[in-house]
Amino acid sequence: MNVKSGLNQTRMKADNYAAILGTIYKEGPITRTEIARQLEVALPTVTTTIKSLLDTGILKEVPLKEQNNALGRRAAAIDFEETAGYALGIEWGPIGIILYISDLRGKQIAVKKHKMKVIGCSYDTMLSETKQCVDEILSENEINEESIIGIGWATPGMVDSQSGMLVCSSMTGTGWEDLPVKKDLEELLNYPVIVENHVRARAVGQDMFERENRPDVYLYYFAQMGISCCVMSDGEPFGREHFGTGDIGHTIMDIDGPVCNCGKRGCLQTFIGENAIRESAAHQIELGKAKQLKEICENPQYPEIEEIVNAVDMGDDQLKQALLPAVRYMGISIANIINLLNPQLVIVDCALFNGRVLRKYLDQVIYEHNYFRSHLDVEVQYVDANRYTGARGCCALVVQELLGGRL
Repeated sequence: MNVKSGLNQTRMKADNYAAILGTIYKEGPITRTEIARQLEVALPTVTTTIKSLLDTGILKEVPLKEQNNALGRRAAAIDFEETAGYALGIEWGPIGIILYISDLRGKQIAVKKHKMKVIGCSYDTMLSETKQCVDEILSENEINEESIIGIGWATPGMVDSQSGMLVCSSMTGTGWEDLPVKKDLEELLNYPVIVENHVRARAVGQDMFERENRPDVYLYYFAQMGISCCVMSDGEPFGREHFGTGDIGHTIMDIDGPVCNCGKRGCLQTFIGENAIRESAAHQIELGKAKQLKEICENPQYPEIEEIVNAVDMGDDQLKQALLPAVRYMGISIANIINLLNPQLVIVDCALFNGRVLRKYLDQVIYEHNYFRSHLDVEVQYVDANRYTGARGCCALVVQELLGGRL
């Protein structure tokens, strides 16, 4: 009986620790009294927990302004000490290895992009290249190894975050299956490692680091080489324990459409994936069209997404008309998910919509195909899409573990 009681007390202490630290992270600066009120926890419990966290340097006291010229000791609030340590995020993606080092609030400390041919690359080679990249980013930015509290890792595909296994990669030509990524990276890099699917990592990063009030359920829609959608529920990716990928890039939009690398015809990513968009833009240049794009394009045979977006915003109407059908397919796919789940918010992470013209058209298509538009007010938000959102999201995974008392 005493053993059971002791276990309950230990669990309760851990729960209080996580709840108090999480509240401070989300709402700080905040007073001890307000924390106790929100969590319905005794004030001495809050005070004791905060004292131990202040001693570790994770928290800091922030003076509050005096009110009504009151005398006596100035009240102090508690906030998270974002510089108490750094998180390192690593993403294995189609273009290579992306690294991001952030403080505990997600602020960029250092980034590194290591381009390499991932197709046909062995798992052992990826590990050795990752080790080299980590050593380089720490050395180049003069970052003390001891300041890194943990590493988050992500890749497209099925990832079992509980066991730390890459079940299978969804990147064409890799063939990675049943790989103990967490174990191997921890042995190689000597840090605790958290592994996750690349889109779920992005969604967690956006939810944690932006510190905005979100609905209980919303969508994080990501489009780059492939297309995926993560359903966020109460601040967590829905179905995380089942290591789903949220991959909708291979949903069929046109049964007579282009052949996808999966072997089927008309998959969504054959229209709106980055490779398809580049090919469409390059074809316009070959036809003697898209003159604004040709003027600003460094390599007309391989236009960059940023160049395409800028050309459309500059008034390249021929390029715009060539891209609108692809944007329409994407808008319909988003509206289909909205009709299924009725979320109040959709966050779109896609570099093609960093510009105003295509973004406006996507908003229009989503609205037109939202069956419940007269009754459900859906907000569409756009993130500043770039190559580092995945690795930054991996940093959020590390902070999430810290808040849960697991680091």
